[in-house]
Amino acid sequence: MACTLAAAVHILLLTDRDWTHPQGGGTGTNLYGQVSRWLAWGHRVTVIAGDYPGAKKVEEVAPGLVVHRMGTRMTVFQRAAWATLRGVGRDADVVLEVVNGIAFCSPAWWWLKAPTVALIHHVHQDHYVAEMGWKGRVAAFFAERAPLRLLYQHIPILTISKAARDDLVALGLPKENVHVAYLGVDPPPFPGGEKAASPRLLYLGRLKQYKRIEVVLDVLAGIPGAHLDIAGEGDHRPVLEQEIDERGLHDRVTLHGHVSEEEKFELYGRAWVNLTASSAEGWCLTVMESATVGTPSAALRVGGLNESIVDEQTGLLADTPEELAERVRDLVHDPARRDELGAAAKARARGFTWDHTAEQNLAVMERAAAEQRPTVRSGLSALKRSETAKAAGMALATIAANAIAVIFTIVFTRMLGVGDYGALGALVSTFTILAVAGSALQVAVARETALGHLGSPGAAGATVRRWLAHLCLAGLALTVASVLMRDEIAGLVAVPEHEWAAAAIVPTGILWMLLGVLRGALQGLHRYAPVGQSLVLEAFGRLVLGLVLVLGGAGVTGAYLGTPLAMVVTAVWLAWLLHRAAGPAPDAVRPRTLTSLVSGGWAPIVGLVFLAALQNVDVIVAKREMTDDAAGAYAAAVVAAKLVVWVAIGVGLYLLPEATRRAAAGLDPRPVFVRTLGLLGVVAVPALLIFLLVPSLLLRVAFGGEYTTASDALVLLGAAMSLLAVAYLAVQYMLALRKTAFLWVLGLVALAEPFLLTLGDYGLVSFATVVFAVQCAAAAGALLLALRSSSAHPAPAAA
Repeated sequence: MACTLAAAVHILLLTDRDWTHPQGGGTGTNLYGQVSRWLAWGHRVTVIAGDYPGAKKVEEVAPGLVVHRMGTRMTVFQRAAWATLRGVGRDADVVLEVVNGIAFCSPAWWWLKAPTVALIHHVHQDHYVAEMGWKGRVAAFFAERAPLRLLYQHIPILTISKAARDDLVALGLPKENVHVAYLGVDPPPFPGGEKAASPRLLYLGRLKQYKRIEVVLDVLAGIPGAHLDIAGEGDHRPVLEQEIDERGLHDRVTLHGHVSEEEKFELYGRAWVNLTASSAEGWCLTVMESATVGTPSAALRVGGLNESIVDEQTGLLADTPEELAERVRDLVHDPARRDELGAAAKARARGFTWDHTAEQNLAVMERAAAEQRPTVRSGLSALKRSETAKAAGMALATIAANAIAVIFTIVFTRMLGVGDYGALGALVSTFTILAVAGSALQVAVARETALGHLGSPGAAGATVRRWLAHLCLAGLALTVASVLMRDEIAGLVAVPEHEWAAAAIVPTGILWMLLGVLRGALQGLHRYAPVGQSLVLEAFGRLVLGLVLVLGGAGVTGAYLGTPLAMVVTAVWLAWLLHRAAGPAPDAVRPRTLTSLVSGGWAPIVGLVFLAALQNVDVIVAKREMTDDAAGAYAAAVVAAKLVVWVAIGVGLYLLPEATRRAAAGLDPRPVFVRTLGLLGVVAVPALLIFLLVPSLLLRVAFGGEYTTASDALVLLGAAMSLLAVAYLAVQYMLALRKTAFLWVLGLVALAEPFLLTLGDYGLVSFATVVFAVQCAAAAGALLLALRSSSAHPAPAAA
């Protein structure tokens, strides 16, 4: 068959393993079968695939086919993104991404002009659980489910069976976007071997746990005198070898390892029955390959096997392992029936060709390539004007600020040591709880300014300056009191040896209130850029000033005092910017009092107190309940885990005033909320995947080897902080709608957390598990209430 298309297409193929990879398996065979046809039809293919020992890094396999190999099974994804950013495949007309359990996320690679088409052989959700246990559920969500639902909703999906299509639809992809093309099969390149004289069974495929080869051993055990050939390699081989020895089957099983094509078809021809017992298969190519030499297959009735095998016509299907063993035993003892099934399977296999598969899938890619995709420049220009860009800008500023905070942590964990860093963590966490008042003020000022309740920009500026003067006077009085009570405060925070640092906690809280008022006013005036810039300036100032003081010999106290000094610098700069933005005050202005603002803003204060407690009380409790080294390691892991919380805080600076403004105008505020949740997910998915797969490496590189004791707890803490981020955005959204029902939920959870954390003698992982459970309850309650609030947003304010 020849495929005639309007023009040659350049396909950029992204795959974790190409067809030359020792573990290429059915995916590799599928890719080779189609790529070879596309090349023959005059198209061009650039492949980016995972590397393996002995492979060439760059290889021109044939005219029009170049393969770039890089990275391992776990690192090929980011290496591929970097390669395309450098120009590999930049001129492709279409991107064909193979999602083999982990997504490349190529629809998010804005630098590529070509549209993406995804090839998904089957869903891997159950495989993750089978291979990794409870961690597999987390990995499956963040490596496969979340990316597919977030990034692949509007792109064409290619798959290999109707069963696989149904699984993808159940995962959340639109059915109309999923295209099914059954796999082809080539005629046997070598003559199959003569049928063995005695019963011979065959399993051919990768040796993986989810393939359930132990069930094939059960089938063998039920057929006296039968022999089983196992061809293939994989990480499950040592377990399989032990299982064979324990069952006493080593004389009846031959483990061939990786076999050549000639050896493969020799085994197919000699076998009486080809077996598979996998927990999931999109199609199972070995069924058709064995059929080409007249060998029937028997399998469990899962996934696409119900389509590749026609039960009782070309092979056998069973619902249970016991039924499979019984049916195969009966077939082995019925040669006439076996020959009948083999002949029918061979006849059916002739109808499945790679020409047909390649033509169907190429047609989908050609349609995708024909659709105009916006250029990078026009896309970026539109993005800059979008509401998403404002939210993303605040998120990026917060990420940048907290990236500096991570550097702060790395620097001071190494300079202070694990014990003293635990003390610094307790000081910072205590301040963070007290900082709620400033954050609540920021919410209230932003909301009131956005609604115009503070008057014109000039009047708002005059009012804010009056509030700042009052806060400065209050701060001066509280600073004197804190100095006099420094020993008592230090004892309360469990840092008795750092009393001067403890004395600065309350004044730092007052400075944070000053910053909150200034940032809130700028938010309400739509001046998001200086708000974001101030976050970065403050974080950089904390690092530099703290470093100077520590190098000067001030130790933990110096590291902490860098924070209030940086806030002073940032507040002065923001006050100057606000004066320029607001302009002169009207001649007759009656400023609103700060007391009236606070009395009307009790809900933000209480809500953010609860959120701050949920974010920080675990670090304080850990300092009391654990050894200094364990508390320091836990505090470092929490810093790493809080990436998603930082994003939530950043986009929350956009969410609250914008949702307030839309609700007051009678518009639906939900798109603003959904937009911010989507941005949160884009960051949470890769972060949690890193926490799951390389926690020790991350903590070792970032903080030092002594902090890796918390590595097993990192993914739990990351998930917990992601849930807290969802709760934070839900609270900001409800505050914009003037809803307060969330308070009782957060209050109960916040009060319960310290009690639960001190209830038992926890290790780091069990301690983190309690934190995760607490955040689950908080996020579920807050999100449910936010969604209920969406159905009845406020009417427009009266003129």
